[in-house]
Amino acid sequence: MKMVSFHVNPTSHEDLRKIPESNPFDATAGYRSLTYEEVLQELVKHKELLRRKDSHIRELEDYIDNLLVRVMEETPSILRVPYEPSRKAGKFSNS
Repeated sequence: MKMVSFHVNPTSHEDLRKIPESNPFDATAGYRSLTYEEVLQELVKHKELLRRKDSHIRELEDYIDNLLVRVMEETPSILRVPYEPSRKAGKFSNS
């Protein structure tokens, strides 16, 4: 039976991307050959990446909140369920 190699999220360290063919679901296997210092470096790198992603998510949530407030102030009718437009765009008219 042929085993297929499995890659986790790519990082700058080649050893971290390779998971032994014996168990493609063992996520810790790529870290076993690293020294303690290398594992700590990877941990710090991943924590920073997570911090940046969390920050970006907060920015997107704020943008969506502000956009929703603007829609509620300017055109709240488009938030009605079901939406009934007061006018139709020319290309969608049934004439």
